[in-house]
Amino acid sequence: MQNVGQAARCFRIFLAMAAFSFIAPAQFAEAAQLPVGDKIITLIAKDGSRKNIGRLTLKPDGDASRISVVLDSPDFTDEFLSMRPFRCLSGPKRMWCHLPYPYDLHGRISPTDLMDLEYALMFIWRTYDRVSADAWNGLYFKLAVGEDGVISGALHEADYNLLASPPAEKYSRPVSYTDLTPVLSSSQVWDKIEIR
Repeated sequence: MQNVGQAARCFRIFLAMAAFSFIAPAQFAEAAQLPVGDKIITLIAKDGSRKNIGRLTLKPDGDASRISVVLDSPDFTDEFLSMRPFRCLSGPKRMWCHLPYPYDLHGRISPTDLMDLEYALMFIWRTYDRVSADAWNGLYFKLAVGEDGVISGALHEADYNLLASPPAEKYSRPVSYTDLTPVLSSSQVWDKIEIR
């Protein structure tokens, strides 16, 4: 009988551990919460140097947050490329030009869907010997929110020719994660972004 009791206790412990292994990831995922208020948007270079480029304002809206992005760093310069104005940042070998998304978005994010914010932070790079902004030189930050509320992400390349025509459905996001390619660390001066 003692062996049976010990076996029953071991089985109950096993079931409790198994249940925790399924519950814990969901609890950890829920621990990541969006910050509230004004946050600084910072580009991070390979050598760890940082460049503040603007502000993100988050206002709670039900189970998500409304966002407003202002890129107001004095490091931006006004450029006229491909017959349209851009605001650009100068790097050692390449210029980054902000690409405002031209179609409608909700301007709303959640801890599991940061894509509207990602769309507000799209750039195109060009070399200094070019006078055009080429859509296939797209730069896209794939973001995530950490347990400490910091939003961050790594740089990817994307072909923004997908944006040449309005999407068939309003508020849809034509550039998806399957269209992204991780950027080689040596190809761009900034390879990460952080919002805190």
